[in-house]
Amino acid sequence: MKKEIYLEKIKERTGVPKKTCDLILKEFLFILKEELAQTGKANIVNFGTFAVKKTKPHSFFSPVDGRTIKTTGITKVYFSSSKELLKILSRSEYGNN
Repeated sequence: MKKEIYLEKIKERTGVPKKTCDLILKEFLFILKEELAQTGKANIVNFGTFAVKKTKPHSFFSPVDGRTIKTTGITKVYFSSSKELLKILSRSEYGNN
């Protein structure tokens, strides 16, 4: 779903102008990113937890040119859903597929 659709739904449900909804959503995402950068973890109650993890450095063989390439590991963001979110998904059409 596009951001515009989310903003329209929030506007309909709350009566808050779309421009204000956009500002609040941007600020929320900024705070979430900031929290992940500082602590490596961000929890949203009844939704889930985002956690930053770095993969281990490793080597792999490149079949294109026959050399071994070493990686330094990459940073990934993992999401672990809350029990309440899983319960909602299991009751919905989406969870029954």
